[in-house]
Amino acid sequence: MMMVRLNTRHELPQIGIRQTPGRLDESAIIQPQSHGRNLQARSNQTVTQPDLTLDSYQSRKTYGFRTQGDYAAERGSRGQSDVQSATSKHAREGWAKATTAARRGDDIVQNIKSEIFADYEARTVFTLTSVPEVQMQGQPSEIIGEPEQSDIAVDIETAPSARIHYTPGSVETYLQNEGFIRNWISYNRYDILV
Repeated sequence: MMMVRLNTRHELPQIGIRQTPGRLDESAIIQPQSHGRNLQARSNQTVTQPDLTLDSYQSRKTYGFRTQGDYAAERGSRGQSDVQSATSKHAREGWAKATTAARRGDDIVQNIKSEIFADYEARTVFTLTSVPEVQMQGQPSEIIGEPEQSDIAVDIETAPSARIHYTPGSVETYLQNEGFIRNWISYNRYDILV
């Protein structure tokens, strides 16, 4: 006897998903810009050399060490005073001789001899003077110049807003396969090939 068999074949429906991810375009982001100046500090200072001035001329002059100008001035003034004193002396002696030469007891030769030998009998005269101190003037070393201060400044320039381009993503669903159910009849056996 023939047996009727009911064959069934089915396939479930399939849903397809088409997806586009969102995208952020980072190339449009404006990077901050840094501008600055860096001026280093400078000393610009130097030290002057100390100065010492010694004036020992007055001290040396006391010991007899004079310049040619002082020596010539001293000898010139002494020569003038000697000339004046000799002139006045000779004038006095001349007037004395003129008025007393005819008198008795006035021996001219004896007077001349006594004057000549008076220089030999003169005593040595010592003069004490104080020796002036050496004049010193000193100038200490000084620091001159004005230093420059450092000046460091950094300016950061930023955009007021970022230019970001965003593309939103999307998700789309669709029916990729509708699915089916099929039934058929076979005899005496199941039809597994169909």
